Amino acid sequence: MNRIAAKVAVIIPVWNDAEALDCTLSQFQALDSAVLAQLEVIVADGASQDETLAVLGSFAAIVSHVDSQKDDGVYDAMNRGVSNVSAPWIWVMGAGDIPTEEGLKRALDILPYAESDAAHAFAVGSDGEPEPGVPHTWIPDWGYGMHWRNTMHHQGLIVPSSWLKSHPFSSAYRVLGDYAWCLDRLKSGQTVHCHSELMVAKVSSGGLSRTFTPALYLEEWRVKMGRVPLPTLLAHLVWLSAKWAFKLCSRILSM
Repeated sequence: MNRIAAKVAVIIPVWNDAEALDCTLSQFQALDSAVLAQLEVIVADGASQDETLAVLGSFAAIVSHVDSQKDDGVYDAMNRGVSNVSAPWIWVMGAGDIPTEEGLKRALDILPYAESDAAHAFAVGSDGEPEPGVPHTWIPDWGYGMHWRNTMHHQGLIVPSSWLKSHPFSSAYRVLGDYAWCLDRLKSGQTVHCHSELMVAKVSSGGLSRTFTPALYLEEWRVKMGRVPLPTLLAHLVWLSAKWAFKLCSRILSM
């Protein structure tokens, strides 16, 4: 696919979600050829039993590498994708997520002049009407606010490949492994430049992180243990319950 050296590896984990993958790859295929040539598209499939492999076959011209095997969840799949990266930057999308061409063009223009050991975060929008209590746009914020809520979303985060190769995602988490990874990078003092004026992706409603169940908030508690200051962690006994109640009430009021 690429006529010039790719700047950014796009990793797309998928499992039994052929329709969403088709949507995502169609949007990448529709990008301006000069933009697409700078991307190394890698799909990590968890041995899907639906039409996923057939979809991948129809996009062979734009997909640089496919890895299809049983895995230990989405973060294991992401890590397999990372192992096949040759580009200097990594951007993790998902089946159903779509790139926004103008924001992506400007992001690609930033990277050649960027310091090699800093990441870049961009805004992420909702593709359609989001769930009750969920914003239409997520604005990146790299700082103390991360201790309270995830203000970084992997669809808007482009990181040096070396970061993920040396510090892979933990597959101990089902939903919030990328949040745990970001908190670890924040704690270690790594730099992320935020570009809130640029939107590089839109995400569809649904997905594991948008099912606001008690299990999700229990996982958030596990993620924050050892990663946020103890007083903040103790405050989360109230904070996480309040967040769950807010999402629950928002859903009920929208019915």
